[in-house]
Amino acid sequence: MLSCVVCLLSVALAGPPEAPAGATPEVAPAALNGVVISAPPALDTLYSIGPGDVIAVQVYGEPALSGSFPVSDVGHLDFPLLGPVAVKGLSTVQLAVVLREKLTPGYLVNPSITVSIAEYRSQPVQVLGAVAKPGVYFLRGQTSVLEILSQAGGVARDGVNEVRVTHSGQTEPSVVLPYDQLLAQGSAQVDLVAGDVVFVPQSLVSVMGMVGKPGEIAYRDNLTISSCIAAAGGALPTADIGRIYVLREGVRTRVNLRKILSGKEEDIVLKPGDKIVVGESPV
Repeated sequence: MLSCVVCLLSVALAGPPEAPAGATPEVAPAALNGVVISAPPALDTLYSIGPGDVIAVQVYGEPALSGSFPVSDVGHLDFPLLGPVAVKGLSTVQLAVVLREKLTPGYLVNPSITVSIAEYRSQPVQVLGAVAKPGVYFLRGQTSVLEILSQAGGVARDGVNEVRVTHSGQTEPSVVLPYDQLLAQGSAQVDLVAGDVVFVPQSLVSVMGMVGKPGEIAYRDNLTISSCIAAAGGALPTADIGRIYVLREGVRTRVNLRKILSGKEEDIVLKPGDKIVVGESPV
């Protein structure tokens, strides 16, 4: 260990090695008191480091001290020469200052250090419901609801009217955001914190019985019974399309699809939660 320290001291005092002929020498970015603050993304400077994150550290001219380091469950980073360093709750800029202060006495002379987040893994948020890729996502500093929905692949095209955010430890939604308003406001909206659950409910209509693909259909404005049955694969040849029932809030309404298709009756506009039952023809 003593020889390693002496070697590092010699390198630090001698300055960076000369570049080979014809090669482009390594140039350290601008630093303030040896701490680089311009290189990491601006997003990193707003992020509080936590257990599970992976931190990228670059000490210019010192490859043995540079690399990616995971943060332990107790919030420590095991750094060469220094051993465990408490990093939980620090920003990347603050950590760069800490490392410089610890390396300066006895190890390096005026080191230039860059710290950034290699992997965000400490602030999980669940995204559920009508999104393309439901699952767990990790916050990357200040993150809005719209940004996390974008990471989840976006929301379904139809049947989405609101987004619900539930904070950790709560059972009821803490914030309910109208989806149209969310889109209109852009980033001027609620920011998420670790442990939040973002749920995108989808309004649906159920189609049961003698259709090609029984199941749920995403509701959209002005959805009619004829278009809904068509979306469910259409009525089967054995269906009784003159006797179709719409169940709404405990009330059953008979609909004659044959007359609707022939233009003799007006099509029925459905509501979210309606259930359509297509029975089998008696003959």
